[in-house]
Amino acid sequence: MYTLDGDLTRPTSDKVKESVFNILSSMGKTEGRVLDLFAGSGSLGLEALSRGASDAVFVDKNPKAVAVIKKNILLTGATARVYNTDWKVAVRKSEGSKFDMIFIDPPYALGIEEEIIKEIENKQLLSEDGIMIIEHDSANNFSYDENKYVSDRREYRGTTITFLRKV
Repeated sequence: MYTLDGDLTRPTSDKVKESVFNILSSMGKTEGRVLDLFAGSGSLGLEALSRGASDAVFVDKNPKAVAVIKKNILLTGATARVYNTDWKVAVRKSEGSKFDMIFIDPPYALGIEEEIIKEIENKQLLSEDGIMIIEHDSANNFSYDENKYVSDRREYRGTTITFLRKV
């Protein structure tokens, strides 16, 4: 799998990725439609496709990351859509679509997880039994509506994965 050179992206480690997909598998969440926001190299969405997801949409505003995602899609033989745009534009344009898994991995310094969750809610992008998988700095304890979601948090050396499933 190709990755972007330099420190513009922070690829999810293989250990964390394996753990994420083991957890998703134990929840019965390996199939359906995937939205991969801040996709970087596309590794999370491509892993989901390799494990049974039916469709994936990759979003990254960095043209170099988009080129890497497209190379990785070709490398794996997957079929997917890739958008070179900001996450807000992608979420707005996806209104009316439903996703079973939404990967959210913004740059840690932005601290925009709450904003992203609210926009996904406003545009009703998460399917009824869908799950958001949010990778963030362990020091970032963002909030969400606990009446709407059941959460599961897993920490891996400064990185936390928060799983939010609809109640």
